[in-house]
Amino acid sequence: MSSSKTIPQDLIAKLQKFDQIITKLEDAIEEIDVGQEKHFERSAHEMALVDSMSMFLMDSLMWGVQATKGGGADKNEDLLCDLVRTKRITNDMKEINLRQDAPRINKQAASNFVRNAVWEAPEQGTSTETPQKSEKSKK
Repeated sequence: MSSSKTIPQDLIAKLQKFDQIITKLEDAIEEIDVGQEKHFERSAHEMALVDSMSMFLMDSLMWGVQATKGGGADKNEDLLCDLVRTKRITNDMKEINLRQDAPRINKQAASNFVRNAVWEAPEQGTSTETPQKSEKSKK
């Protein structure tokens, strides 16, 4: 076999990486595509998550199409604007997820804890009466 008929290793590596990326995109599309009826059975938060993931998926596909035409996202102003919008929405969804997962604070229990931490109990060995009063009470 001559060396001119073999495929270069760097091209094989790029094709393998491309195949991995396409496989991930297919998996993402299968996860989203559940049908209209099931989509509307989701909660509002779940629908927003799926919609933001769909936006990200479409932007990725558009970026791929732009890259096959010889340019990147930096040459398409509309795609750049959409990528910024998708990134902002994705960050908003992450903040909402963090807020929902954050532990709730019981304000009454916290105030009781602080009040009890500041309060000091009287010592066990001392009496509350002064020695003069105790002498008067004995007479």
